[in-house]
Amino acid sequence: MYRSEVGQLRILDYTLEEPFKLDPENRWVKKARVVPWEMAEEKYRHMFQKNGRPAKQIRMALGALIIQETLKCSDEETLQNIVENPYLQHFIGLPHFTNEAPFHPSLMVWFRKRLSGKFMAELNEAMCKAEAAPKEVEPPAEDDDEPHGGTLIVDATCCPADITYPTDTGILADAVEKSDALIDALHEPNIGKAARPRTYREKSRKAFTQFTRLRKPSHKAIHACKRRQLGYLRRNLGFLRKMLEEGGQLTDRQRALYEVLETVFEQQEKMYKEKTHTVADRIVSISQPHVRPIVRGKAGFEVEFGAKVAVSIANGYVFVDEIEYDAFHEGNWLEFAVMNYKKRFGCLPKEILADQIYRDRYNRRWCKEMGIRLQGKPLGRPSKGKQPDYEREDSGRRSEVEGKIGTLKTHYGWDRIHTRLKETSVTAMHMAVFSMNLSKRARALLRCLLALWGFIPYRRMCALFQ
Repeated sequence: MYRSEVGQLRILDYTLEEPFKLDPENRWVKKARVVPWEMAEEKYRHMFQKNGRPAKQIRMALGALIIQETLKCSDEETLQNIVENPYLQHFIGLPHFTNEAPFHPSLMVWFRKRLSGKFMAELNEAMCKAEAAPKEVEPPAEDDDEPHGGTLIVDATCCPADITYPTDTGILADAVEKSDALIDALHEPNIGKAARPRTYREKSRKAFTQFTRLRKPSHKAIHACKRRQLGYLRRNLGFLRKMLEEGGQLTDRQRALYEVLETVFEQQEKMYKEKTHTVADRIVSISQPHVRPIVRGKAGFEVEFGAKVAVSIANGYVFVDEIEYDAFHEGNWLEFAVMNYKKRFGCLPKEILADQIYRDRYNRRWCKEMGIRLQGKPLGRPSKGKQPDYEREDSGRRSEVEGKIGTLKTHYGWDRIHTRLKETSVTAMHMAVFSMNLSKRARALLRCLLALWGFIPYRRMCALFQ
């Protein structure tokens, strides 16, 4: 049965009779209580001069980046979500709901530049220090000067950059296109005065397009395509050098691109002549020349292209120890992670849960000297009698770091870093860790309030915080 309601009001005809009230149990309201806004304000205001146009408040800048990492959206979508959601407007510090955008989406880039990786790491430590500190600290022994307490879990992973899978032919074809665009930029002031240098842009694009249509290109086809693209790139770079010597001017960004193209040509020509596929500091993306290949050796991810990140976990909270775009041996960072733990909490960890790559002879000897137990099976022949299964027991406890890294990659954008600049990419990685720890702190705050109100017994509350 269908009933016609001609006189039904449209949703635009309704008016709110009572003012909108924020729900105190909303996740963004709880997160706003946890973020150390005062500390961020103290660090942020020293970045600006006393005179000039007023900058956006730190709560708006930091809050917008937290929203972006939590919701995994672009700069434009982040601003659109803020305009549509009163809780997000409360989170960034707006006093009243408004339908107007509080800032332009392009400012998100400047927010990431201002809030550096070091800034976010310090803010993350300030927010999580009290909750991540060890519950019990053992006093120093007679032969030791350092107190010990808590468990440190360490691991390393790769955060892939948002680039196409790099191939020699693809990089060379892209370099030819970009070098041709630089020739256009240098020739623009001389249009009508002198002839433009003759390049083979269309031939290069046509040759590469025909190559990409091959389902399984042979070594001979790959070699021929690389030879052609190297010839086109060599010709374009020669014109660029001549035009620059004659007084051509490039912007800073164009100058940086030109230097990258020169490096790409040198690397590709060297690999072509020596018939190899490896070269030092190999560029795999012209738009992001800082990205390097990271060999992982795992099924499905033998090589990834991005930054290698060393992380540590204390009481369920994640801290970033190091971010490098050049591959490094994570076992060499164990001592650095322990010193960071001591700097944060004033004591050494009682035990360390780490992967096999961390448990070399040097790290075992160093941990023994520091009075720290490094998990895992001891070296040497096992003694007689039944021995505890160290590997199985400790590996189960160490799996927490795998879950945290998986959450960062699944829900907070570590699976693909979409920012292009090196400094903003580092900020995005730190921001993801901060956002995940913020969600954990907000949940802990709710449990504390429920316990105070009598909804959760005190003993159960203590168990929830573990």
